[in-house]
Order: sequence, then structure tokens, then C-alpha cells
Amino acid sequence: MITEAKEKSEKTGLDIRSSAVTEIMGQAPNWVIRWGITVVLLIVSLIILGSALISYDDIIPARITVTSYDPPVYIEARSTGKVTDIFVEPDQLVVKDEVLAVIENTALLNDVLLVRRLIDDFKIIPSDLDSLHLRYPLTLSIGEIQNAYSQFITQYQNYLLYLKNQPNLIQANLLTDQISEQLGLLEKQKNQIRLFEKELELSLNAYHRSLSLLDSAIISTAEFESISRSYLGDKQRLEGLKVQVATTKISISNLNGSKTRLLLSDEETLYNNNQSLEQAVQNLKNAIADWEQRYLIKSPINGRVTLFDIWNEYQNVNVGTVLFTVVPVKVGAIIGRVVLPVQNSGKVSIGQKVIIKIDNYPHAEWGSLKGFVTNISSVPKQGLAEYAIQVSIADLNTSFGKTMAFKQEMQGSAEIVTEELTILQRIFYQLREVLSRG
Repeated sequence: MITEAKEKSEKTGLDIRSSAVTEIMGQAPNWVIRWGITVVLLIVSLIILGSALISYDDIIPARITVTSYDPPVYIEARSTGKVTDIFVEPDQLVVKDEVLAVIENTALLNDVLLVRRLIDDFKIIPSDLDSLHLRYPLTLSIGEIQNAYSQFITQYQNYLLYLKNQPNLIQANLLTDQISEQLGLLEKQKNQIRLFEKELELSLNAYHRSLSLLDSAIISTAEFESISRSYLGDKQRLEGLKVQVATTKISISNLNGSKTRLLLSDEETLYNNNQSLEQAVQNLKNAIADWEQRYLIKSPINGRVTLFDIWNEYQNVNVGTVLFTVVPVKVGAIIGRVVLPVQNSGKVSIGQKVIIKIDNYPHAEWGSLKGFVTNISSVPKQGLAEYAIQVSIADLNTSFGKTMAFKQEMQGSAEIVTEELTILQRIFYQLREVLSRG
């Protein structure tokens, strides 16, 4: 380069080391400096203005499950064993409490269902023991329910036997007859007293006459004493009759007391037998419910059944194995369930927009769904640093104008839009954080 410059200078006749040439080449024109500063200031101003005007959403990512307000129900095995009966086919419509399958046990399903039907419609009907055994057979094969069923039969027999015999009531009726007899005797004794009181009044008059005659010396002292003894004897007999009346009254009172005690004992015994029978009925219902809970697989809702880990009878299953899923026929409102980590969760509030991208549908091709936060759990899940959030989804129309087909439990990602910040605000927040550290 230097050699070329020397050659050019030699050709042109200029000395590049001269002061005049150096002054001209080392100083830029003023207009160039002015325009350069202006352009730089303009670019900086445009950058600042753009960062103040341009904004984008601040989002919190999370996972979401899109389902209906009434979600599908997963039915698990509650005991280990073989599936002896399957009563449904895949995609079959079922109703609430319909039996789907039975896990192997020592009872026969039809016998258990018979006992349950009998006990659900149970009413105390007075009958003899033969009718009882015809209505409630003793030869049923009901496995673990047998003990409760036998206790129920025994208590029912005891109740019917007591209701038929009622020994206390029979004794009370006998006492009633005795009381009637005593009341009749009492009435007779009272009549005797009334008659004897009149006879005693005559004896008293005779006594007073004899006393006057004795004073007049008309009768002798011996005659007077005979009349006096007769009067006193009558008076004594009257007192004896009164004692008999009192004794009869005491006897009637004792009989009434015994009758009352027998009637109370009868009511108490009948009540205790009835309570024992009702308790036996409840124990039998509980035993049936426990058996159904362990071995009977039933649908808890109306819907369409889906088979998971079970495809044929006599297949072994373990406790907790998902056997069926029942999907509600009516979808209802569509919602999303979000599991949000505790970090940054304080920025989430009800009403915020949620952008939902479903894993089943590529986002670049189908776009995203829109929802809004409707509920936030007050506390994190126990043992987990996560909050449960519910998101309402109006429809399945995407941002690209397409409509997704609804399927229960669709998985996807959710972006919760917490706030909109400009670039300048974000730079300011970063500078403030740096300065606060210093």
C-alpha cells in the first residue's frame, strides 16, 4: 500500500509528507459531522420511541387438561383377583348403578342381588316361621354376607316368636281377670259393710234402751251385759269387714302394679326386639354395601363405557387397576384444569386471558384456543407446590378459524397472559433489579 502511494505521489508530483497535504486529509468537513450527529440522534430516538410503543404479553406457561364440567369417571378395581363376569361391551351406553363386572369372590351375584332386593323392600310382616324361611331362604350362597344374613334371620325369628307368644301380655291379661274378680269381691264387701252398719245401728239403739231400762231397774245387770256384748260384737265384726275391704284394695293395687310392670316389660321387650331387628337389617345392608364396594364394579353415572386394562373374563387385576372409564353423554360446559407451579403464581388472577395449545392438534396448523381464568385454589395442593386453576372455554373454535373435535381429557399447554409490558418497561425493570442488588 505504501509503495503504491509513493508511486502515485511520484507520478503526480505531490509530497504526501508535506504539511499542506496532511492538513487537508486529516480534517473532516463540518457538514459531514453535523449530519452524522443528526442521524445518530435520530436512530437513538427512534429506538427509544419504538421500545416505549412496542409491547408484548407477559405469560406464565403451564400444562392444561381440557374436559367437560362433568368429567369422565375412571373406575378402579378395589380388590385383587380375577374378573369372573363382564356385562358390557366397549362404547356401550350404561346407566347409573349398572353392574359392569364382578371380581372373583365366594358369593353368587344373583343370590346377593336377591338378598339386597329383599332387604331394600324390608317391612315387618307378622307371619309364621315357615313363611319366613320361604321368603328368606337359608340356602343362599352369599359368601362374606352370610354371617350378617344369618343374624338377620335369627333376630327376625325372635321378633316373630315374641310377637306371636307375648308371654308378658298373656300374664297381664290374667292379672286383668284377677283384678276384675277382686273388684267384684270389693263391691260385695262394701255392700256387707253398708248392711252391717244398719244392723249395728239397731244394736246401738238396743244398747241405749237397755241402759235406760237398767237405770229404771226394769232389767237386770246380766241382761244389760248380754245386750252390751251383742253390740260390741257387732261393732267388732264391722271393723273386721272394713279390714277385709282394705286388704282387698291392697290386693287390687298390687295386681295393678304387677300388670303395669308386665305391660311395660312387654313394651320394652318388643321395642328391644324391634331395635335388634332394625340393627340386624342395617348390618346386613352394610355387609352388602361392603361386598359391592369390593367385588362389584358399577357405573357411578350415565354415559358411554370405555374398557382400559381389561379385555376378557378371568383376567387377573390388582387393586387400583383402571378397568373402565364412563364418559358422560352430554358434554355440557367445556373447561380446562391447569396445574400451576407456585413460582410466579401471584401474578395470576381471575379474568385473565389464557392461550391454549392442544397437543392433539399441531399449533402451526390449527392455531390456539382462548379461555379465561375463572377460579384459583386458595392454597396449594397438599404435599405439592402447585395451585389448581379452572379455565372457562367458550368453544373449540381456534385462532385460525378451525373447529377442534371435542374429546375428554385433551392435554395441552396453557399460556396465562398476566400483563402487557413495553420493551422500555422491561429494560427499566431489569435496570431496577440490577441497581437494587448493588
